[in-house]
Amino acid sequence: MNHEEVAGVVQKYWEIVKIPHDAFAKEFLRRCQSYSVRLNNNIYKYYRRGSGPTILLVHGYNTNLGSMVAIAEDLIEQGFKVVLFDAPAHGEAIGTKTDPVEVREVIRKISNQLGEIHAVIGYSLGVLWTLAAWNNDFRAKTLISIASPSNQRFLVEKFVQLNQIKNELAEALVKELERRFGETVWVDFSPSEIVKTIGVPGLIIHGKNDDFIPPDHAEQLGSNWTNAKVEMLEGVGHFDILGSPKARQLITTYLREFQ
Repeated sequence: MNHEEVAGVVQKYWEIVKIPHDAFAKEFLRRCQSYSVRLNNNIYKYYRRGSGPTILLVHGYNTNLGSMVAIAEDLIEQGFKVVLFDAPAHGEAIGTKTDPVEVREVIRKISNQLGEIHAVIGYSLGVLWTLAAWNNDFRAKTLISIASPSNQRFLVEKFVQLNQIKNELAEALVKELERRFGETVWVDFSPSEIVKTIGVPGLIIHGKNDDFIPPDHAEQLGSNWTNAKVEMLEGVGHFDILGSPKARQLITTYLREFQ
């Protein structure tokens, strides 16, 4: 193992697969108002549509805001205002790589401009980003978690597995994460740890057929989140859950009753 090999693995860990907005997302955005925030001299756009309590939607890793549009349409019909954005390096946002600190700061800046946020809906890694951003300046009345990983170590293990990385390079990646974010990275960026202190009710939705982020992650998240309800969906996996009528009905019912 040499320095170049380690640098290559670390670089790959932060790289994002850029997926452009599809026609459905573009049409939705044409009917939205657009705004922007600035971070590290970069401009990040976010989009608002509808009226009523504000719902912030946070997409997952290697996708874009378009993955949340179907849910957003449901919420607008239910009388909510929706806010969507591309996380750094995703969709039409600037860059080709990002990390949870950068996404966290963009979420905080957007939330500061929005004012009161009724709810946040996060999908997969978007839940981790949202919870990492959660502080006294960024709070919502409730949070809906969809197909979220429960801990940061799993993300490293999944990356190592998918890319068939040797043990010594995997250990070097772990050390680099601890060097960059501190040894508490495994707590500071683990949803199951953060939910212990957020102090709001929530809804956890996970597919029983999720073989990318296994269902036990929802169980761990739920066991640590005092006031959260866990809904496990039959016949639903990780990549089809956002389009699942069951999931979308759970979201709208929960938010309608939560008011």
